[in-house]
Amino acid sequence: MEDANDNYGQTVEPLAKGRRDDSLHAIPKGNAALIQMAEYTGDLIGLCDAGGRLAYLNPAGRRLIGIEGADIFPMRLTDYVVPQQRHLVDDVVVPTARRNGVWEGEMQLANLKTDDIIAVQRSTFATRDEQGEVTGFVSVMRDITHGKAEQGRLRRQIETFETLIANSLFGVYLVDADFRLRVVSRGAQRLFENVHPLVGRDFADILHAIWPEPLASEAVAHFRRTLESGMPYEAATTSEQRADLEAREAYDWRIERVTLPDERYGIVCYFYDHTERENWTRALAGREAELRDLNTDLERRVRACTAALNHANERLTAEIARREAVQAAQLQSQKLEAVGQLTSGIAHDFNNILGAVIGGFTIIQNRNDDPRIHQIATMGQRAAERGAALVRQLLAFARQEDVVAQHVDLAGTIGEISDLVRHGMRGNVALAIDCDDELWPVLADPTQLQSALLNLANNASDAMNGGGHVHIALSNSAPTSADHPLELVGRDAIRIVVADDGPGMASDTLQRITEPFFTTKARGKGTGLGLAMVQRFVERSGGALRIESRPGHGTSFSIYLPRAVDLETSNSVACSDEIDCNATGRAFETVLLVDDDAEFRAIVAEGLSDAGFDVIVAADAEAALALLRTRAIDVLVTDVDMPDMTGNDLVAQVRALGSDIPCLFMTGIANDAALNGEAVVQKPFNPAVLHYALRRILIARDHRASDAERLDRLALRLKSDCTRSLLKHWRAVRSSPIVPMLDTFTINACSEPHRVVIAQIDLGKVPIQFTFTLVGETLRNAVPHGLTATEMPVSGNDSIAAQEAAYRRCALTGKPSYEYARINVGDGYRETFERLLLPYSSNGVAVDHIVGAVVIECEAVEKRS
Repeated sequence: MEDANDNYGQTVEPLAKGRRDDSLHAIPKGNAALIQMAEYTGDLIGLCDAGGRLAYLNPAGRRLIGIEGADIFPMRLTDYVVPQQRHLVDDVVVPTARRNGVWEGEMQLANLKTDDIIAVQRSTFATRDEQGEVTGFVSVMRDITHGKAEQGRLRRQIETFETLIANSLFGVYLVDADFRLRVVSRGAQRLFENVHPLVGRDFADILHAIWPEPLASEAVAHFRRTLESGMPYEAATTSEQRADLEAREAYDWRIERVTLPDERYGIVCYFYDHTERENWTRALAGREAELRDLNTDLERRVRACTAALNHANERLTAEIARREAVQAAQLQSQKLEAVGQLTSGIAHDFNNILGAVIGGFTIIQNRNDDPRIHQIATMGQRAAERGAALVRQLLAFARQEDVVAQHVDLAGTIGEISDLVRHGMRGNVALAIDCDDELWPVLADPTQLQSALLNLANNASDAMNGGGHVHIALSNSAPTSADHPLELVGRDAIRIVVADDGPGMASDTLQRITEPFFTTKARGKGTGLGLAMVQRFVERSGGALRIESRPGHGTSFSIYLPRAVDLETSNSVACSDEIDCNATGRAFETVLLVDDDAEFRAIVAEGLSDAGFDVIVAADAEAALALLRTRAIDVLVTDVDMPDMTGNDLVAQVRALGSDIPCLFMTGIANDAALNGEAVVQKPFNPAVLHYALRRILIARDHRASDAERLDRLALRLKSDCTRSLLKHWRAVRSSPIVPMLDTFTINACSEPHRVVIAQIDLGKVPIQFTFTLVGETLRNAVPHGLTATEMPVSGNDSIAAQEAAYRRCALTGKPSYEYARINVGDGYRETFERLLLPYSSNGVAVDHIVGAVVIECEAVEKRS
């Protein structure tokens, strides 16, 4: 064999093939001990000469590359390296080992028997002689194939772990052992939207970038403590001002220490936006309530259908026997229908007659100061009202209408039915009735009120199984009372309590107690309609029902009904106790009155005019439509039963024209379905009832109007230059809808400074107290009570007639308060009263001052025949 010139620049003597022992002898003796040790190691150890020819390969190496015995000879240093990396041996490994003495790195070998690729960690050393010349190379290689696979698997696990977190829609992020933010989920991106760079940044810096002190430092401490101790930490809802945003944000968050795929510790933080969660919770609760309602309705329907099916067979078998009874009932129904048709035929005209009589007597009372004439007018009113009650009874008997509300003296009512209540007590049940001495009257249906009280008393008696106590208590309830219902906020009410010391009710029964057809009594003992009718009566009366009960502690029903006096005088102001009944309503709206009965129309128009309304009349619907097209009308009041076009058709045409003008029906027969849900007053009526109904729907209209519309409407209602100038200035300095600052007000803003009053509010006292800091000269001279003192007397009274109530309403609502009244004071004179109160703030936060103007004037009244 010829000499082989290797790549290392030297000529070497080839070793004879198959002479392993000779090759061992050819290796310098200094390496013999190394070879003896290499025979037993698990790593590949190979020796080659300076030319790169393999001189020795230990057993572990031969197994690794798939050769046996002397097959290693002749082999070169590159023969067992994969072809793609052989150039590295010549270009990198050998030159580096020659130059530095050693080369270390990873490389891939090829198993010559199986063609498997083996990853190894390789170290190649250069051996030198005494002169320092390279004599050969020693290579030590360790199989790291399994380790590389494990590294790949670990890398894939890390990538998968980080991908799962990064793609999560929930708020999750990962902090590694070096306290750097490593992964942020999609759901957590918004939290760090202003932090750049983010991933890989020191987590303490990130927290200080988004949260203020001391929250940021506290959070860093919790994270480090969990990373060191392994104890998880859960934070309560935190609401803080962000350091990087002009907003407050609230989060619930929890941190836990986890072992990452690289076997180091890290921290996973889970957080949730508390505000979003609350919104979802409320939405879910609403849906659950809807489902419960649907389920309850479904159960009710199933029970009803089941009961109907159970009774179907009984009805079929008894059909023949009941046929005659049905025919008799049909005959009776026909008779009642005939009575109803007869009653309905005369009711309209008769109600118009009675309405004119009642209205006429009311106008006589208001326009005459003679006590004898007042007495005669009162007697005439009572007689006409008895006639109206008779018509209502006939209509109710004929099932043509529901009876209407009227003034009810509760003390008298409870006295009338007390014997019936006592008679209804079963067994050894004791009854006690307590009634305030000065109980306020209510506006309610007396028949339905009596029925409700009897119903509650009988239920209480039945609940005690023959022994116990029933207590009925009637008392006044002011708006400042602790248990005053929200439905009657700001209004006086009367509280009627029917309580027993029976077994009480569980909460699930209490929740359903007023459902129609729900009863706790034995079959055949109750219809399940009694308490449902009580609730319906209370709601239609504008009141509130409260029920309290616990097992073993009895049951208490509390009915709250609005005070009748407040309902009828809520928009008037009286200057003295003697002339309360002569106070009139506010004059600010134009009423279109439509009725085909001339006498009734004229009387109602006079009453509305006396109440302060501007009245335009029309005899039929066509005339009304013409006026609506040409005149500015605030409210339409129309009869229902009119020739050619009914009141219902008139309102339908008004609505078809796109007008949302408030409408009020006058009718002798109630038919809510036919009146399109509009407001209704029953004929015949006391003028005060009509005035109250008009005020109710106009107030409702005002509540629906925008802030600017309400203020525009208020400006049109003002009567004096004094109040108009004051409101104009208030609107000019007001930054809607914020209450203006007190320092923007000057006394010259009012055209008549001598009528101005300024009150400071003490919000820290209950009830609220007012101290007058400025009282105009005219007011000090004209009003000797209230305004002459530096402090307003506090009674807690919220009635409209109380001076403090007007100031309290303005302070609590933050809106202007306005009253206007004309009061007949006798001797041919009438006094007009106008008061405008406007809220101001000295700190820009709360209403703590009120600036007002009060105009009181007296004028002669022309005598009317």
